[in-house]
Amino acid sequence: MGSGASAPNFHRRPQPEVREHVERLQRISDRRARPVIKANSYLEIPTDYIDMVHRMKNVSTFNTFHPLKDDLLPYRQLPSKTELTTTIAGVDVDIKHRSDGKYGVELSSRGLTTLPEEICFNSNMQQCSWISLSQNKLESVEHLDVLMHLQEVYIGKVMEHGRIHGNRLKKLPPQVLQLPFLKILDVSGCQLKELPATIRSLETIQVLSAARNEITAIPPEIESLGTLRILHLDGNHITELPSFLSRCHYLRKLSVKNNKIAKISDDMPKMEGLEVLNLHGNDLSTLPETMGEFMNLVVLIASQNRLRGLPASFDGLTTLQVLGLEKNLFKFVPVCIPKLDNLRMLSFNFNEITEVSEDVGQLKKLDRLWLEGNQIEYFPETLALAPELDDLKIGGNVFSGLPDCIGQLYGMRDLSISKLKLHRLPDTFEWLYNLQSLDVSENNLSVFPREILQLKALRELQYMGNGLKYLPEEIMSLENLIVLNLKENQLREMPESLSELRNLSILDLSSNQFREVPISVCDSISLKYLDLSNCHIFHLPVEMGRLRNIRSLILDNNTFDKLPETIYGMVELTELRFAKNGVTALPAEIVRLGKITVIDASQNPMDDPNHGIISGGIGPIREYFQRKLFSSRSGPPAFHVDVRGIRAAI
Repeated sequence: MGSGASAPNFHRRPQPEVREHVERLQRISDRRARPVIKANSYLEIPTDYIDMVHRMKNVSTFNTFHPLKDDLLPYRQLPSKTELTTTIAGVDVDIKHRSDGKYGVELSSRGLTTLPEEICFNSNMQQCSWISLSQNKLESVEHLDVLMHLQEVYIGKVMEHGRIHGNRLKKLPPQVLQLPFLKILDVSGCQLKELPATIRSLETIQVLSAARNEITAIPPEIESLGTLRILHLDGNHITELPSFLSRCHYLRKLSVKNNKIAKISDDMPKMEGLEVLNLHGNDLSTLPETMGEFMNLVVLIASQNRLRGLPASFDGLTTLQVLGLEKNLFKFVPVCIPKLDNLRMLSFNFNEITEVSEDVGQLKKLDRLWLEGNQIEYFPETLALAPELDDLKIGGNVFSGLPDCIGQLYGMRDLSISKLKLHRLPDTFEWLYNLQSLDVSENNLSVFPREILQLKALRELQYMGNGLKYLPEEIMSLENLIVLNLKENQLREMPESLSELRNLSILDLSSNQFREVPISVCDSISLKYLDLSNCHIFHLPVEMGRLRNIRSLILDNNTFDKLPETIYGMVELTELRFAKNGVTALPAEIVRLGKITVIDASQNPMDDPNHGIISGGIGPIREYFQRKLFSSRSGPPAFHVDVRGIRAAI
């Protein structure tokens, strides 16, 4: 333990009993073997650097934190092996054998406007149990009912890189309704105006997704689907949840997020089987009193509505584990919350809460508590006794400081205390020896706190916008660090010891005051992502060629006029961005980068090659330099490189 730290003095309550303290430490020890769970994705800290960059750019919402985002993905992403590829009626058809033993037909992204009759009557199709028709331009699926053995039909749109790809059916195809063994149907994003009354003929349906359509009401015939387990109606124009849904006795998950629901029927009786209810992004001001009778509810997401309180019966949800109420109008944490004994995850981010009941700390199973973006005036000290608290987000409130008792959260692994105007951290902060992710961004920590240097398990540190001028050499003690975000500070240099962080993969130094690229950065050979944009850099050293594992290099908005010839040493580079600089020519050595797919040289005075060639990608760039090489009539060839000099540099 670092000097200056002493045992905290708790004036408001006695220290826990010795036996309780020992048991708590034992639980913490047991948890060390658990997978590292991240709050925004419910996944282990990703090894793929792109996912980590996604986190660094603050692209996360509560609605994506749990493993319930898309119930169809497990089927779509099952490993499969192509058993037969053939051409029928001019269409490439793949017969695939999925890892669950089922054979299916892959017809996605074929540009189809109709389903050819020859495909449906082909003998190879007759025993297939699934078919994928996503990302076409279908207006009908004539003859699909010929494939009588189909159990899964995927016609719905697929989200890909922010774009929606799909079909244009406009109404539910009658051929689908005639499939006697159908269990899974995806018609999301097909411009459907309604679910017809004939939907009752889907007697074996278990999963129905009709999300992102133009449906205005849930038809009463839904209650006749006795085998329905999962119903997705996200992104439609539905205004009310009708009472007859309670008669869907086997319904386990109901997702109606991003609709226009202003009312849930007051006479809706208990839905005994429902386990997951997603009401995110609607217009609800109240929840029905019968909500407390949903006896098996495990996950309730009601974020981004207009809720100010919860019904009195809410404490009857004894099985509830996940409760998302962010972006509502709560001014306090309802008194029923501490009575939810099985609650594990609670989010009140971005409400108007001014205080948190001390009783919240008595939730013995609570491991994730999110309270960011409120008006909370003091840190509830009983949270320090929450035995399972693993992830705490309290940034963007109005604390005057952090109390010493925060150091008692020994088991904490993910902590966000950004935007709190903190000038220092309490001495006991170094006791958080299990902490793996820490966000202290946008505070007033202009001097790097020594307490952070004691957090040996730290893997992710967000230190953006603190006015930091100097990073200490002792940063090397954080030997497990993977992600380091120092964006928008006042750094002019980096410590030599930076290169000793052998696990460092993500480094964001953008919007600082560097004039040159620090050599210690060039020596950080484990880096996969490096952002040095907006840093006034006028020269790129040849030592940058040492970054042999770098995949994304961001150098936008600086003042340099040349890329180093040693760039060919970055053999893993896939993305190179240097917009808004003074570069006139690409080094010929860039053609050696076999994995590069993105080059952004916009707003540079490029003429060797010009922007037209560069915009075509690495292929046209290679062709340009090949032509330049063969047309050279005097002097050294365009590809000449001083090999000895480069070897010395790298």
